[in-house]
Amino acid sequence: MQQESDLIMSLPLIMALIVAIAMAIYLFKFVASSGTVVSEGLRGVVYKDGKFDREVGPGRHWISPRSTLRTINVNETAITVASQEVLSQDRLALRMSAVAVVRVTDARKALETSSEGYYTAIYRTLQLALRDIAAAATLEELLDQRGKLDEQLFALAKAGCEQQGCDLIRADVRDLMMPAEIRRIATDAARAKLEAAASLERARGEQAALRALNNAARLLKGNPELMNLRVLQALSGANGKSAPTLVLSGGAGILPVQATPAEDATSEES
Repeated sequence: MQQESDLIMSLPLIMALIVAIAMAIYLFKFVASSGTVVSEGLRGVVYKDGKFDREVGPGRHWISPRSTLRTINVNETAITVASQEVLSQDRLALRMSAVAVVRVTDARKALETSSEGYYTAIYRTLQLALRDIAAAATLEELLDQRGKLDEQLFALAKAGCEQQGCDLIRADVRDLMMPAEIRRIATDAARAKLEAAASLERARGEQAALRALNNAARLLKGNPELMNLRVLQALSGANGKSAPTLVLSGGAGILPVQATPAEDATSEES
């Protein structure tokens, strides 16, 4: 009886213990499920009471009610600068556009440096770099050095990206467009240049041909026999027909072609 009474008296204590354990398990699950998750490819910056506390990587993190978490993408990001009008050194208007690839390397700096965000700040840096490139060269130099513009853009924009906590991976000048009137003038100039080169080449060819004819005339004048040989060579291969009989004078040149008596008799019989 004593044991039964002790068991009855301890039942409330056992029930309270069971309830406490259940509440502890529930509270643990609640706390575990209420943590903040930082996804892969993101970086988190924790601020406690408005001040920087720590950086966190991917995973689940418990953030106290007094703290806030800001995340930022640390994957490679492409920034496309739309076509904008710039002036070259010779005061000619043209339009340039660019594309850059950046990656956040310092999450805190990328979040805190610029109030408008690192993306907008780097976009503006690229715009200014394009204007500096155009202002430092004439239009003709820009067109001739098209392959080197990417290197210039990268060098000018790299420092600005580092100030925003980002690494500039690559920067390319995508388009270099001239107004329609400037394109027409440039096309006409290129066409005139090609036509002048073609005319010069034709003149050189004609000059070479005249020089060759002059040399040949001098050679024939001093050696009349060469003319006779040249005529024989031309007549001997004329359409595969038999060559006529030629009578050559003694060094005075070529005499008219005369048919032999045998040929006359043959022609009369036919």
